[in-house]
Amino acid sequence: MTADGIVPDMPPIRAPWIIDTLMDIGASEPGAMGPVPLSWGTIAQWQSCMGVELAPWVCRLLRRLSVEFVAESQNAREPDCPAPWIAIADDQNRATVSRKVTQAFRSLIRPKEDAS
Repeated sequence: MTADGIVPDMPPIRAPWIIDTLMDIGASEPGAMGPVPLSWGTIAQWQSCMGVELAPWVCRLLRRLSVEFVAESQNAREPDCPAPWIAIADDQNRATVSRKVTQAFRSLIRPKEDAS
């Protein structure tokens, strides 16, 4: 997206060290049918190798983040999947979402019409 000049609005990160730890371990691990969430053994092995002892709540959070990462990675394959940090369209903001989608399609079509 940034290669196209689009910079998405990202949610604030209040504890960047947790995300850094997750990325150091790996957000997922390979499974037989594709990426799977981190196993407890992988988290324990990382702690052993790094000489770090994480609090139990941090281990649970890392595992939960990994589960959510893998689930969202699968959901993101659908073309109409909304960004995970925005509210799902309901009747109140459906008109706004519809207008944005219409404008996006118009901007894609306009350059082709101008070239003709």
